[in-house]
Amino acid sequence: MDSRIGRRICSARNVFCFSVVFVSLVSVSARGQAPAEVHDCRPCTFSPGPSIPAYSFTFDLKTEGKERSVQAIQAVNLTAKAFQKLAVTGMVPVGQEENFFFGGVDVNFDGFLDLMLITRRGTANAYAAYWLFNPKTGKFTSLGTYPVFRVDQAKKQLSTYERGGSGGLVYESKVYEFVNGKLTLMRDEKQDAVRQSNAFRKTVRERVDGAMKVTKTETVKPPKQPRNEK
Repeated sequence: MDSRIGRRICSARNVFCFSVVFVSLVSVSARGQAPAEVHDCRPCTFSPGPSIPAYSFTFDLKTEGKERSVQAIQAVNLTAKAFQKLAVTGMVPVGQEENFFFGGVDVNFDGFLDLMLITRRGTANAYAAYWLFNPKTGKFTSLGTYPVFRVDQAKKQLSTYERGGSGGLVYESKVYEFVNGKLTLMRDEKQDAVRQSNAFRKTVRERVDGAMKVTKTETVKPPKQPRNEK
């Protein structure tokens, strides 16, 4: 059974609200290591895992008027004094009084905490940059930016969901697994509106024999709206 933790984050400036759902795969003992709202990291400090020295993480901020954004994260192994600069690209600025969402979460199921930083948040969707921790080298490497992962420890899978228009009838969901250490798309389900028709087309692709193949297509009718009785 996975242990799910949900947070709802809202931005008063842009009326941005979304739900972030993730699974804590490593027991939390070091304060502040689980992803959470932080106003600034100066620094944030925690260990990525058992027998691993503590790391400090400091934000390089860019300020423009009443907004600010994270341009890079300075990561320092506090025992070896090894320094690493993690570039952050494409971050949408937030207000000066707003928080960032940052911390460690194990997304590749190796028992060590990787990093996540939410870079864009919207009414329905949120996106995060991820960095994988390599316990052999003590370094973090960029995994990329994705819709916020939902982590399934039992299945060793990551899933994403992007909600579109039409009351959520337009959407796309994906399921990933790490295959030979590489993040690999295993399943994709997409539903789009059909032009000039009151219907939607659902297409499901799955990885079969090493390639993504369409395994299902379906026409979906929107639910009937209740009639107002006079």
